[in-house]
Amino acid sequence: MRQDLAYWQVHDTEDDCDLIIRSNSGHVFYCHICPSQFIRSPTITEQYFKCLELLRTGEVEIDDFYEEDAYEWLLNCFEPLIARLALSSELQVVTQPTLAHYYFPEQTFVCHLKAVDDKLQPEQLDTKNHGWSSPIVKFDSDFLTELNQWTQSYTPSQVQVCYDRTEDSLIKPPTCINITNQDGQPLKCFFKKFGLSFGPSHAKKETSCIEEDYRISDTSSISSVYLSPRGSGLKRKRTSSLHENDIIWGDVKGENVLIDQNDDPWIIEFGGSYTMGWVDEDKAGTLEGDEQGVAKILELLE
Repeated sequence: MRQDLAYWQVHDTEDDCDLIIRSNSGHVFYCHICPSQFIRSPTITEQYFKCLELLRTGEVEIDDFYEEDAYEWLLNCFEPLIARLALSSELQVVTQPTLAHYYFPEQTFVCHLKAVDDKLQPEQLDTKNHGWSSPIVKFDSDFLTELNQWTQSYTPSQVQVCYDRTEDSLIKPPTCINITNQDGQPLKCFFKKFGLSFGPSHAKKETSCIEEDYRISDTSSISSVYLSPRGSGLKRKRTSSLHENDIIWGDVKGENVLIDQNDDPWIIEFGGSYTMGWVDEDKAGTLEGDEQGVAKILELLE
């Protein structure tokens, strides 16, 4: 079994930290750290605030202390407890995970961290209330009926999550999935999670980098100018419409391409940062970076 830090959450004004640690056998550990629980532990307190500063700022490195170092230290705080709890559950590594495995884990644990005299004391709490939001988004029956008129719906257990390495199974968030299409053929797709925050406020964020003159009349053409479905895949179109108006996609990756009911692709997340593996750091926020990311998307679809 392998476990790793999947998510973390810190605050601007509070000094506590919340972590989600996942294993490739289906365990999920919801962990909370509050420095008020550190008693006579100056070394641990100093190291914790070092990690907290890095996570708050979003920097990759501060004073030769890297984000990987912070992740490793936070994970190691709970590792002895996690190993003991996982061993008692006898769950096996999931080699063919589905969305059901990921979003509805077999076993969850809520934990917190204490320290006394600079000795870590991770503990399991007698509760299942972890405080994180539910993955379930509820829709009314009319919406689902309309949805099924132009597309096919799948239950989470029918959607297989693709991982390059078995050791990453159920740890990293789903980005690529396999389904069976209406013709009974396997189909690989990019996965985009639908969030409760998606709506007018999300749309406002998406268009915030577009000049006022283009927000209403040209938003649709600007959003879809990059990719167009033809034949067996997506082909590149001229990008001049975007770049002539000083609009850069920025966070180019497959996850930020949505397909509508007419099989037309729409790109989202304008003016964001960049994602390693899709765009080189020195090309982030440039025309060249956009072209590089689009090329990698098309390469995956070939």
